[in-house]
Amino acid sequence: MSKDEAKSEKAKNPQDSTDGGVAEYLVAPKKKQKSYVIIAMAQNVSQDKRDAVARYIEGLGKGYVLVQPKTPDELARQISRQVHLMILDDTFAPRDRLLKLVKFMKEKKAADGLPVLFLTREPKEMTAAYRENLVAHQENDDYVDMKGQSPLDLVARIKQALEFRNRRRSRRFKIGMPVSFQVLGSEDWRKGTLVDISLHGAMLASKDSDIPFDLKSQVRLQIPVDDIFPPEEGEIFRLSCRVRRLSITGVSAGMSFEHVTERQLTLLTVFVTALAGAQSTGNDIDNSSVKSV
Repeated sequence: MSKDEAKSEKAKNPQDSTDGGVAEYLVAPKKKQKSYVIIAMAQNVSQDKRDAVARYIEGLGKGYVLVQPKTPDELARQISRQVHLMILDDTFAPRDRLLKLVKFMKEKKAADGLPVLFLTREPKEMTAAYRENLVAHQENDDYVDMKGQSPLDLVARIKQALEFRNRRRSRRFKIGMPVSFQVLGSEDWRKGTLVDISLHGAMLASKDSDIPFDLKSQVRLQIPVDDIFPPEEGEIFRLSCRVRRLSITGVSAGMSFEHVTERQLTLLTVFVTALAGAQSTGNDIDNSSVKSV
């Protein structure tokens, strides 16, 4: 077929041309998403520090976008973005309101995590308030005591926070709890031990050494909670997981939680917070340590 004949054929069948374009679009590489760095600073931060931080973020390249909200409402509207790091002055708004806003944003961004670097001039008071509101998220966050910090010192801390962005998204707590699990595709429920747990994942060890996990396999997890949650929540807490890393034997697996509903996240946050509190006092977790959910 000549070129002229091919053109004529396409003109007769425009749908073929359109379908080809759609197919090419679907298989083409996706455009890389931009990563946002959110900086919310109060007016008492000196201009030289503001300028130094802005220059550093803008110098990271086109993959990063700097956003500087002026009010808590503007800050809350950033929740839909792919936030790589939030730098948050704890005098940007009243501290209690600010921490509640951060907690809300973290819970809404559970799948992605939301690392926060707090700037404070009252580290003792700020960390105490943080422990009260955000203890379950603590491994993902850090703070800078602004007293005595030069612009270069501040930039260095922000650089460090960005470099460690891909660390584990939330702190894991040892638990050693017997659980049941089912690998998707199998009808059998197996016995295992939940070695540790966090808001984003867990380590599960199988009691059956001849049933190793496979990387990326999906798992249904059932955690007995009759002694932990109030009776109205039921006796079993169910979560869906995906295997992300394996032990050398394959009989224990690090898993991320998948398809977590808002209600599941609320219960999980209560559970992990109670576990954190119990470990800090050396007690077992029970109903008395679990807040009303």
